[in-house]
Amino acid sequence: MVYDMRMITILGSTGSIGQSSLKVISQLSDELTVFGISCHKNTLLFYKQIKQYHPKFAVITDRISYNNFVKEYGQKINDTEIIYGDDGLSVIISDSNVNSVIAAIVGFECINPVIEAIKSHKIILIANKEILVSAGNAIISLLKKTRAQLIPIDSEHNALLQIILSSGLDYKINDQDYYQQNIKKLTITASGGPFIDLDVKDFKNITVHDAVKHPTWNMGTKISIDSATMMNKGLEIIEAKILFNIDLSNIQAIIHRESKIHALVEFFDGSIISHMSNPNMMIPISYALTFPRRTFLDNIQDYDYTSFSFEEVPIDKFPCYKLARYAAETAKNSGLILNAANEISVEYFLENKISFLDIPNIIEYILETSEFVNHNDFQSLIDNDNEIRISTKNYIKHKYL
Repeated sequence: MVYDMRMITILGSTGSIGQSSLKVISQLSDELTVFGISCHKNTLLFYKQIKQYHPKFAVITDRISYNNFVKEYGQKINDTEIIYGDDGLSVIISDSNVNSVIAAIVGFECINPVIEAIKSHKIILIANKEILVSAGNAIISLLKKTRAQLIPIDSEHNALLQIILSSGLDYKINDQDYYQQNIKKLTITASGGPFIDLDVKDFKNITVHDAVKHPTWNMGTKISIDSATMMNKGLEIIEAKILFNIDLSNIQAIIHRESKIHALVEFFDGSIISHMSNPNMMIPISYALTFPRRTFLDNIQDYDYTSFSFEEVPIDKFPCYKLARYAAETAKNSGLILNAANEISVEYFLENKISFLDIPNIIEYILETSEFVNHNDFQSLIDNDNEIRISTKNYIKHKYL
């Protein structure tokens, strides 16, 4: 069977997800091609990507980086136009030739590009959990008014989707009743990060260098810190709630150090079905890009079945996970508050201005002192996010600096 060539835009092409996406597209070049890519500051790698993948447009969102890049290479490299900023992102998102947009920009700043992709009726492959945590209900509400599709490419949520579809169910994002009636429990796995075996009394000595050493995955610095605090797993619990709308009490995380099983779904008849694969992000990305077909060939290594272990999450050791579950229970704008406070705290930790142990303490304080409200529009969400970031910075400067 012959499929029409599909054009893909990658927001955040120099990050780990962006790089993996480009590798998948390269392997599936008979049916996928790159229309646009974007980066913020990593222009050295960006230049190499332009030369290798020949996108129609390449967007740089940092003004200084853009100016320096254009000064050195000009505004066109072969057939690729170099464009700037939010207007540039709009070009590579909304163009009628684009079928799918991979949202791999880290953090809440991905909100406006995803909103535009939804309004432009694109298939959005979302690797950004922060905007679903912060504005999930608003995003789902907008999505349902368009022809756009949202497909998760986080390994855990993509695994949940694959299990659900393989079990004969449909993908009905955030359906009010469908998954509640057909699924008993969702479970996502966590490697435990670099500190799962470290005595909690030694957490005070954790450095940035220690925290970014993830035992399994090669990720960017922000998500590596989130994995070390296990905030990442808490955010993923909220994301699963947004996508599949199952009671929070029936969504859990478990420690699975081998990272070979990514998710499990328990049905009411007592059956539990898991998704297993090597820890390779090209697998969920390729599935989402050719959804619901499987055309990617994984030739990296044979799957090793020899070791599987499971443990409960040591919640007292990782308070960020507990805070995320609290936010999920509280609802309203609590996810937004949690995420904004976390992003700022991680930023200060990466700059060696606060300690690893300060991160959950700061987030907890901001959650306790912020107002929980419902937002009816994206602008109020964006304004509230900015307010929480300012409050968090002020608190850190007063308390820790």
